[in-house]
Amino acid sequence: MEFDGNNWHPFQPDPTVPVNVMPPIEKTLEGFDVVAFQNCSPLSCNGLAQEVRTNEHCLLSSFDEAQEKLTHGAFHRAEPGPYRIFAVYSAPWACES
Repeated sequence: MEFDGNNWHPFQPDPTVPVNVMPPIEKTLEGFDVVAFQNCSPLSCNGLAQEVRTNEHCLLSSFDEAQEKLTHGAFHRAEPGPYRIFAVYSAPWACES
């Protein structure tokens, strides 16, 4: 789903863009980011992390918190949407062979 500033709408990936994501074996959930699809994270790019409580990684603690903040206007002065919520993980670097 993506949020246009007023309502949530379904979206589909662009079928012309190939995707070949290999999930890491080890990963740690660090939090959730709200991303405006004008290439920006309003939490860090627009300084909303000064107004919206975030963790040490400048991320929100849960998906529900991110959805609630979007739905209730916390991002209304940020980059124009649509907005999508992403889980952000840290993972160890893969060793080259």
